[in-house]
Amino acid sequence: MLLVDDRPENLLTLESILERDDRHIIKASGGNEALRIAIKEEIALVLLDIQMPDIDGVEVARLLRSNKKTRHIPIIFVSAVSKSERPSLEEFEEGTIDCLGKPLNLDETKYKVAAYERMYRLQNDLGLMKASYDQIKAQLEQFVYIVSHDLKAPIRAIDNLCNWIADDLGGQADANTSENISLMRSRVNRMSSLLDGVLEFSRVGRIADEDAPLDITQMVHGIFEAIAPPKGFSLQANDLPVIQASQIKFYKIFHNLISNAVIHHHDPENGVISVSAIKQEDAIIFKVTDNGPGIKPQYYDKVFELFATLKSKDEKETTGVGLAVVKKIVEDFGQKIWIESNESSQISFCFSYPVKSS
Repeated sequence: MLLVDDRPENLLTLESILERDDRHIIKASGGNEALRIAIKEEIALVLLDIQMPDIDGVEVARLLRSNKKTRHIPIIFVSAVSKSERPSLEEFEEGTIDCLGKPLNLDETKYKVAAYERMYRLQNDLGLMKASYDQIKAQLEQFVYIVSHDLKAPIRAIDNLCNWIADDLGGQADANTSENISLMRSRVNRMSSLLDGVLEFSRVGRIADEDAPLDITQMVHGIFEAIAPPKGFSLQANDLPVIQASQIKFYKIFHNLISNAVIHHHDPENGVISVSAIKQEDAIIFKVTDNGPGIKPQYYDKVFELFATLKSKDEKETTGVGLAVVKKIVEDFGQKIWIESNESSQISFCFSYPVKSS
């Protein structure tokens, strides 16, 4: 805790009020000295006199806020000036600045100092927890990547073995043997696709793609053509915005949402996918809508879970990873993704993206 006042008697008074065994109090007799100490030491709270001869307290506060190391330190101004004559503190972030009048009220002083100390400790604990969380998350993603990558080799070996057995048997295999070989190949392909999905999911947090101007209309049409849906399946996507964003991340989002609509459509020859965008004050809401079979409301959250599928994998060959990848990317933007349905029971996958200048 740093006490700043050009009068030694005021410093002694403050120290006598706040002195406690678990507190380390540092005193400064002016603004310049206070700035040097704040840069050098780890300060939890500054009690700062407003009227000082070298630099006034408000200017010291401005300088503290302009420095990366000290901008987070809460400040309590201590002043004998009446409330009506005190300088405006509106320029400072609410909740980080307070004021005590002289002569000091002992109870008020102790209460405010204790409150800001608690706030500092909570913020410090939160920072440590976040750092620990980020470290564990990075380690887990690395572990998943390594395990998934290493499992690809034995999967390839099993696939090769199936091919060798089929080649050796030639046309001599009976119906039961042929069915078992086909089933084994199907399971191997499913496992290989699943591992590819896990690898993609683990890589999402490590995508280091710079934001650039991105024409969403052009991207969506390119993805639709690349997927090559059945004849008769159509896309409606016009006049979508040009945004400042990661091309890789947005490609993954729209590729997964559009391919998901195509794969699960009950009538692909008459399928229609519509992509739209609504610009709000601080975000753009993108919607990918299709005229497919829909999703029951009780499954709206479940579909975004890793490996979640609403149909048997034998009925519909999917990994259940695509929508989880989309959700992870959107949440990395600090945004959210959700499902809406309209009066025609059409489902829209909606996600928000913060507005940035293109």
